[in-house]
Amino acid sequence: MTKKAKVYQSLILLLGLALAVRQSLISPGGNDRLFLSYFALTIVTSLMRLGVPTAAGTISIGFIFILASLAQLSMGQTITIGITGTIIHYLRDTKARINWLSLSFQTAVVVLGIEAAHLAFDRIMQLLPNSGVAAALPLAGTILFLVTAFPLAATTAMKEGELLRRVWHNRFLWSLPYYLAGAALAGLLTAVVQLPLWQTAVIIVPLLLLVYRAYGLQIDSLARERLHAEELATLQLSMVEALALAVESKELSAVDHLHRMATYAVTLGRAVGLREPELRALRTAAVLHDIGQVAVPDHIIMKPGRLTPEEYERLKVHPDVGGDIIERANFPYAVAPIVRAHHERWDGNGYPQGLKGDQIPLEARVLAAVDTFVALCSDRHHRRALPVEKAMAIVRQESGRGLDPTVVTALEQIYLDLSDEAKAVPVVPPRIVKGKDGRAELEPAEETPRFLATIAAARQEEQSLLEFTQILGSSLNLHETLSAISRRFRKQIPFDTLVLYLCKDKQLEASFIDGENFSLFNGLSMSTGEGLSGGVAERRKPLLNGDPASEPISGRSPEKAARLRSALSVPLEGPQGVVGVLTFYAEKREAFSQPQLGLLLALTPKLSVTVENSLRFRAAENQASFDFLTGLPNAGSLFLHLQNELSRSARNTSTLAVLVCDLDGFKQVNDRFGHLTGNKLLQGVAAGFKESCREYDFVARLGGDEFVIVLPGATDEAVKTRRKRFSEMVEKVAFDLCMERVASLSVGVAFYPKDGRSAEELLAKADELMYQDKTVRKALRAGMVSETAHSWLNSTE
Repeated sequence: MTKKAKVYQSLILLLGLALAVRQSLISPGGNDRLFLSYFALTIVTSLMRLGVPTAAGTISIGFIFILASLAQLSMGQTITIGITGTIIHYLRDTKARINWLSLSFQTAVVVLGIEAAHLAFDRIMQLLPNSGVAAALPLAGTILFLVTAFPLAATTAMKEGELLRRVWHNRFLWSLPYYLAGAALAGLLTAVVQLPLWQTAVIIVPLLLLVYRAYGLQIDSLARERLHAEELATLQLSMVEALALAVESKELSAVDHLHRMATYAVTLGRAVGLREPELRALRTAAVLHDIGQVAVPDHIIMKPGRLTPEEYERLKVHPDVGGDIIERANFPYAVAPIVRAHHERWDGNGYPQGLKGDQIPLEARVLAAVDTFVALCSDRHHRRALPVEKAMAIVRQESGRGLDPTVVTALEQIYLDLSDEAKAVPVVPPRIVKGKDGRAELEPAEETPRFLATIAAARQEEQSLLEFTQILGSSLNLHETLSAISRRFRKQIPFDTLVLYLCKDKQLEASFIDGENFSLFNGLSMSTGEGLSGGVAERRKPLLNGDPASEPISGRSPEKAARLRSALSVPLEGPQGVVGVLTFYAEKREAFSQPQLGLLLALTPKLSVTVENSLRFRAAENQASFDFLTGLPNAGSLFLHLQNELSRSARNTSTLAVLVCDLDGFKQVNDRFGHLTGNKLLQGVAAGFKESCREYDFVARLGGDEFVIVLPGATDEAVKTRRKRFSEMVEKVAFDLCMERVASLSVGVAFYPKDGRSAEELLAKADELMYQDKTVRKALRAGMVSETAHSWLNSTE
């Protein structure tokens, strides 16, 4: 109860007490027999379930005997009848602890009403002596109604923060006709009281029963209407809260977040002086304040980092969208303006309208302070919740900038008690159910409704798919992509080992492995249909919690293989069939769940496309880096490799030999035996070069019939030996193809650092020497130079 209501009730109580004492002192005696009769009838009617309902209790139908007593008994007796009826009726209706102030107040109101009705009755009797009680009692009844009902209406309005006019019209004015009918019955009582008792009873009792029945029906009808209105209001709020939870439930913590928002907002609103209707609007706005976020994509709302300016502009539409949605709900109090303005700032730099200071509705200022405080005290995607003291310090810094200083001051006084306040209120609103009597009843809701968990899981799956999709589109390097995907999978799926098997020629090869059992799966290959993963590839159906023992891994390490107890495997299908199989292994039995399988099935189409694109990219990269005919690296790869080898040689101060080789007689092979034979010659020579080189040597096709060989750390003697071996290999390959000695090899050799320090210098030097060798060979075949000259030219010195 407000302080104003208590003061008002106290004043009425003192005035009523003074009048009652005065009348007890000055009032003369009266008809004791008639007094006892009316007194007994008052007690009986007060014990009946009959009365005028008000917010502070009910007024007994015994007012009929009060009006009759005005005409026939003394004021002291009349006041005694009125007080007795009021006390009995109040005690009968009170089920909880007696509120002595309320009882005393109602009693004092009745005393005031009797006093005012008595004055009106006497005045009419004096002015219209011939009309008698026929004129006086209706006026006295009206005065009694006004003087008793108006103070009760005023107290109710002050308690609930309602408009007095609305309370008077909705809860009290309807009973005025019954007071007038009661005045008529009181007049009848004064007329028949002179008749014998049995005649009086024959006339009065049926009338009283009729009034009782009609009055009771009216009260029951009003009670049903009021209960129905309360049920509708509760139903509306419950539906609003349920819809808000459905919109907000990106995670289950949204339930607690909205609950705290509503409770804190109402508590703070009451602290800054908001009335009951405003508090109801504020509570609804606190629940619905972010409902406009349905117009903002989830990837913006749930983004863990700072928003870009474009994303922030898209987020700023949600207060206006929320206001438009709420306006269509047609709430009986102003909710939409609060929602529209809850992101406005005290300094005018907020949105959407840029309101400043007192231009912002007080309820919106309260909601903004609570929203800031609750957000700081809650976990976010990019940070953990702050302690309440630190959160309050940050809110205090916003005083006079983003937040109303008066509201911040009020929050500072109560913020430590807000948590206890929230715990006292149920987290989930009650449900409305149909009771045994057919009426709606409130039933406490379960702590975490299943529908919220289902919605939250769906939203989280959608967010996970978005994050996975972003990862899948970030790189064409399959290993990099799968490494990032594997790290993200660990947040969703409890696996010990992840293996991606790629399908090639009806074989599955373990191409990517992450987890604790790398050695168990490294290099593993199986046929389609073999083992758990091979069966998934063959059937093209996922497998949940399969047995890893069927995989061909027990021969590698029986102990490690035995530790794996369950597997989750899904096929990766592309347009041309199964691309591969993704399998998760865990040491725990039944480690995987249906929702995890659902997430994988939603992701596998995108993952399949990524794998196919990565394989195509790898193939295209190989085509761009390797010669199609010979399979050797091309000129681009040669320069890249040579640069790396030169850098390594410079660091290690080691030598490097570069050989430029050219096939002599290659044109004659094409002309005489055809280009297909020429191609076979190039392929045979390329294979011979690779077989004649070490693992770390490098052989590339520079173009046409020219080849380049890079020999790290090679000495002069080693190069002479290799040169001879290469020449013999070329002559043998050509003879095997053409059955003639049709081709030979010209070679030029350059050394790092003696002949150059860059790739261009070494290749140019080796190319120059190769052409010298070719010229000498031609001259030798024509008999123009001696073998000695040729030997000297072939020397690497």
